Amino acid sequence: MGLGDRQGRHCVGAGFAFQVPLHLTGFFFPVYGEREELTGSLGAGLVIEPGLRCIVERGEGIWFEGRPIIGGPAHSIYEDLGGGFSITLSGQCTPGAGYAFSAASSLAVAACFALSGRLDVLDAAQMAHTYEVRHRTGLGDVLAIWDGYGLVMRRKPGSPGIGEVESIKLADKIAIITSELGRLPTENLLSAYHNKIVETGVRMYQEFLREPTLDNFLRLSNRFSRELGLVDEKVDRVIRPLEHHIIGWYVKKRVLVIVAEEAEVGEVSVNIAASLPIVRVFKPGEVEWRRYLKTILDTSRS
Repeated sequence: MGLGDRQGRHCVGAGFAFQVPLHLTGFFFPVYGEREELTGSLGAGLVIEPGLRCIVERGEGIWFEGRPIIGGPAHSIYEDLGGGFSITLSGQCTPGAGYAFSAASSLAVAACFALSGRLDVLDAAQMAHTYEVRHRTGLGDVLAIWDGYGLVMRRKPGSPGIGEVESIKLADKIAIITSELGRLPTENLLSAYHNKIVETGVRMYQEFLREPTLDNFLRLSNRFSRELGLVDEKVDRVIRPLEHHIIGWYVKKRVLVIVAEEAEVGEVSVNIAASLPIVRVFKPGEVEWRRYLKTILDTSRS
């Protein structure tokens, strides 16, 4: 079985097809253009792996960890392009918490249609961005995931092919440890904190441009989290005993993000688990997923 025609034949074999990284923005501010593809954000964030794993099979519908996806940009892309196969996603994240699930899932679904021959690969990425903007589920995550790796700075807003990023490769043996504090949909964040996001995001971005390093990113992201009111006393209590074991930390919507050396992961994880129910460990994202996607496409055409 594979992807190719409307019934899902002739291209990618059933089973693990590809993986789309996740993205943890540290600070940002929105930039609204005349068209959806010109709308986006400027800011910086961490692209992380493992991301969303995508399996394509016979059938219909989109699924995440056994549950159907029945709303949002990924579902709209699937419906508007006519379906024709079943897409199963899985990964270490909770939708709506702050991992850029909507961006990663939209990219995964659109990429499946590119692999089936119904879309050009760049068109698929641009469609994922456009639907994200339309649904108010994200502004710059698709661009960061598509074009970036490691620590990603968004230099020009817009969709892939229009927006521009600069990636900073992180040192070896860096780990990103996360825990979830709840859910906060992006639309709610943009509505409730719009003025504060613009005011604070512009300041953080300008300071980062003067010193684009991981340490400065973490310091500014922490300030952004605090000025938006995303850090409470409970989070501070969790972090306080770990200050000498980590490089830095911040809160993305409702995700606690901690960056540490790999050697400190055990100590940090045990301490977090004593107070918070979920502990996840990631590594900085690389560009291999895009290369793998291209390899699948090239192989299917041969």
